[in-house]
Amino acid sequence: MKKLLYSIFISFIFIVSLNATTIESSEGYVRNESNNYGVKKHWKISDKNIENIKRTPYVDASKKIYDSASSLTEEEKSELSSLIDGFINETKLDFVFVSIDTPYSNDKEMEDYASDFYDYNDFGINNEKYGGFIFLLNTYEQDKMYEIYAFGEAQFYYNINKSDALLDSIISYFKEGKYAEGVKQSIFKLKEYYSKGYDKDKYYIDENGDVKEYYQAPYILSVLSSGFVTLLTMLGLVKKNKMVTAASNADSYLEKESINITKKTDNFVSTVTTHHIISSSSSGGSHSSHGSSGGGHTGGGRHF
Repeated sequence: MKKLLYSIFISFIFIVSLNATTIESSEGYVRNESNNYGVKKHWKISDKNIENIKRTPYVDASKKIYDSASSLTEEEKSELSSLIDGFINETKLDFVFVSIDTPYSNDKEMEDYASDFYDYNDFGINNEKYGGFIFLLNTYEQDKMYEIYAFGEAQFYYNINKSDALLDSIISYFKEGKYAEGVKQSIFKLKEYYSKGYDKDKYYIDENGDVKEYYQAPYILSVLSSGFVTLLTMLGLVKKNKMVTAASNADSYLEKESINITKKTDNFVSTVTTHHIISSSSSGGSHSSHGSSGGGHTGGGRHF
């Protein structure tokens, strides 16, 4: 019972803190019914997510650094901003850095904050399926952590294994308080992932921003299937035309006067295509999930 009350108390503190002490909405940016609560993407607003939308800061998405926790110096912000601009120009994927200093009761609260911040603002809006990344740093002294999530097409380059590898590769910078260097190294790694590309004939993004994988039946199976269909068709024709006789000699199976074979061909009849959601795992703090918008994202985080 005490644990439950403590969890409720921390959750209350988290919500109050997010509204009062973290990122503020940009000047002139107010979420209300007249502007669809600032949601310019195709996410549906409902009773299930309206409260999340209202408490998500409404910001000018042309800015890419929101350092509410004062984790970076002005020089570091300038350097990081130039690096982010270069990343966006090269990859045509967005990148947003957010820092907060807020108590929280579980990792899901931080994930929801990151995904809501990205989904309910204009990040990735100029890209089909809103492709991009968000880097969230929480410097809360009792439990510091950082998270990186990919949205839309960015998920093509940032699967579960790559997420785990990146998150582990930068943790030493954060333990040493070198936050700017950790974020810069993550951008370098994401550019490396991007340069390796992906199989465009194998994966696609659906209307909810989920990565899905095409599945095509193996070629040999397709050939066998078409051959089987052809065989059944021929047997049907043979039976219909009463061309079968009781004989052991192959020449006796056809009435030579009734059929004239001029050419033999194997026709590819059809192929079977389907799809499924790529399986995900929560091991190592990295996974695929949905925010309150219903949009998918991939990634995870580390405590330090």
